[in-house]
Amino acid sequence: GYRYVILDIPLLFETRGLTRLMKYTVLVYCDPPTQLVRLMKRSGLSVAEAEARISSQLPLDEKRKWATHVIDNSGDRESTRRQVLRLHAHLEDSLDFLWARLALGTAVAGFGGLVFLLIRHFIS
Repeated sequence: GYRYVILDIPLLFETRGLTRLMKYTVLVYCDPPTQLVRLMKRSGLSVAEAEARISSQLPLDEKRKWATHVIDNSGDRESTRRQVLRLHAHLEDSLDFLWARLALGTAVAGFGGLVFLLIRHFIS
C-alpha cells in the first residue's frame, strides 16, 4: 500500500480549518495568464467571469504560506510529472507515520493472539 492519501480539495486553503487535519498539503498552481486561459476553456467563462472567479480566491502568495509542498503546473505535462514523481518519492520515503503503523501492527497482532488464546482455552 501507499503511505499517504490524496484528497483533491479545490478551496482547501480558503477553508483553513481542514489544513489542521493534514500533515502535508500540496499546492498545484500555474501562472496567472495560464490559469485564466485554462479556466475559460474548462468552464466556458468569459474573461470577466474568469477574472472574477480567480480574484474571489485566496491570493497565490497566501496559499504558498499554507502549503508544505508546491508544484508548478505552468509548463508541459512532463515537467509537472517530474515534480509529482519527486514529491511521491519524498512521501514514500517518509518515516513520519512509522510509529502509527507499528502501533497498529502491534495492536492487530495482540488482538489476534488474544483471540487465539481464547479459542484454544474454550476448545480444550
